[in-house]
Amino acid sequence: MKNTAVVPVSHLTWIAKGCQRLVFIHPDDDTKILKVPYSGLMTDTVLRNAPIANKQQNRHIAREHRIYRRNRRLLAQQPFDAPIPFFYGTIRTDIGNADVYEGLFRQNRSKLALTLGQVVRRDLFKQKALDDLNAFVTRLDAWNIPATDITAQNIVYGFRGDRRVFVLVDGFGDYRKLPVASWSRRIRLQRTSDAYAQIAKRLGLVWDAAGRSFHHQ
Repeated sequence: MKNTAVVPVSHLTWIAKGCQRLVFIHPDDDTKILKVPYSGLMTDTVLRNAPIANKQQNRHIAREHRIYRRNRRLLAQQPFDAPIPFFYGTIRTDIGNADVYEGLFRQNRSKLALTLGQVVRRDLFKQKALDDLNAFVTRLDAWNIPATDITAQNIVYGFRGDRRVFVLVDGFGDYRKLPVASWSRRIRLQRTSDAYAQIAKRLGLVWDAAGRSFHHQ
């Protein structure tokens, strides 16, 4: 995405806030979201026109970009099977550079997709959702993606077309100077298994490490 035009977003209300980035619906394409880095003090009472200072691509974002470069051929060939959101590139906005990602939404597209934790707490975790979650585990295992922060908040259950899938929207990209998880499948599977076990414990599920699948209690 090499368009040099500046996209205005400062007048928009952000729809989500992480530790490092604000999330906006793309003003020109509501199937996509923008992630804009911010720094400085942020509070939950700030709803509009949040001040964003010292904007820069930090290490976290650079790690994500490396993951996408490494997997761009697979992403192009199998976008609907990707266990992470599709990445469209970086654009300029009136509050700094923004990464453009596939948006994962609920069916009516009025809100962002529910997190795995929300699905379970709202008693929406039926057999279909369980099957879809285990399909996500299989997809993440199959792709060469070191996931360093798998939590029930970072996994969302959203729609790709008319198909509902679980996707890891944050917490991937190895943060270590020596990224052994990227090189060793055994280490990567062990780390993700440990994370799934913690998710299962919190949400009242059962994680089968040998079969690499979740089950109802």
